[in-house]
Amino acid sequence: MFTAVAIGIFILTLFPQIGAKAAKPLRAIIGNEGVGRLETIYFTLQDTARQTQYQAGLAQANAPWEVTAVPLPTQTAPPTSSHTPTPLPSPTATDAPAAGAQAATNTPGAASPTPMATATPSPSATVTPSPTPWTLPPLTPLGTLAGEGVWQSYLFNPAGEVVAVRTFLQPDPARPYALAAIVAFDLRQTRLHYVLGSEEPALPDGPRGHGLMNAAHKAPGYLLATFSGGFMASHGAYGAMADGLTALPAKDGYATITIGAGDGRLQIGEWSNDIPADGNYQSWRQNARLITQNGQITDRVYNGSAATWGSSINGDVVTWRSALGLSADGQILYFAAGPSLSMPALAEAMQTAGAYNSLLLDINETWVHFAAIRADGETLTAEPLLPAGMSTNPDRYLKQSQRDFFYVTIREP
Repeated sequence: MFTAVAIGIFILTLFPQIGAKAAKPLRAIIGNEGVGRLETIYFTLQDTARQTQYQAGLAQANAPWEVTAVPLPTQTAPPTSSHTPTPLPSPTATDAPAAGAQAATNTPGAASPTPMATATPSPSATVTPSPTPWTLPPLTPLGTLAGEGVWQSYLFNPAGEVVAVRTFLQPDPARPYALAAIVAFDLRQTRLHYVLGSEEPALPDGPRGHGLMNAAHKAPGYLLATFSGGFMASHGAYGAMADGLTALPAKDGYATITIGAGDGRLQIGEWSNDIPADGNYQSWRQNARLITQNGQITDRVYNGSAATWGSSINGDVVTWRSALGLSADGQILYFAAGPSLSMPALAEAMQTAGAYNSLLLDINETWVHFAAIRADGETLTAEPLLPAGMSTNPDRYLKQSQRDFFYVTIREP
């Protein structure tokens, strides 16, 4: 029996999509709670095996990528005392790529343009220095890996200027293999979009989305990244709306991210408390309760409740988890994801990163996903943030998706 279980864990570790496909028909037979119990057993055994490996010296923690520091900018936006995001500059009416816009290479390490000096400068003329790449102050390390908390350039606009940076944290002292990869977007230069999936989230007889991003947004150099949304309707029935279509009605008091109609302004907070229910929104998505609120980790993070953090998977279970947060001034959007994360570990990573308010996205390896979109001429390529767990169908959101998702584009001036 033990051998059969061990073989099953090994197969699911190598091919997590098998478990995801099997879970759907199982839910129809044993329900969400039954599947949740099986998943909890699997995740617990998997974590025990990893802990044994590390304690025996058979495995060691490694940085998810080569770390190269980015020069700090001369000025960074200071945090404000209010958690209400500052309005952002309004984009153009269509918020689509301008005709004839230069295509971006969107390749890491691309240099920012250097203004050219005149051919015959006067004695008093000065040469303008190259702009310092946008970045953030290093984070306080939570573990021992070299390079932890160091931001590096990650995503670029068509001019080769940095619009997003990334780093990683080790938020769980008991699990050195638990990593949280973090991507920070400069919202003065980027814009978030939300898409309802063609099947989820939705009620059995309710309306469904189309699962496709705006085709105009797929222009090379304009589309920057794609990442997973929230839970299925059966795991909490948390509210979801995109482009005027409400797939699930909103629930008061639950963690919500809203995207403003027209200006794309983001808010994260509790529906009907921090976020007005009658606001003018293009899209909004709810998922469980707030992880951080006003810069502090919320008490619910530590209660381990399955009802709060995954319907059938409680917050103490270590598995792949993802989250989304905003800085205090509303100018930085944080995405975080990684393996072997409990809710307290994920919350610690979000607070350390600078997420003033944040919410949980999806969980489990099959569903947690983030890909940088690179352009090679007119061809788009999806590059997983964490290849070790995100290599299955990395381009899943460049085509029709059954599950909901977010994507990020360049913000038009």
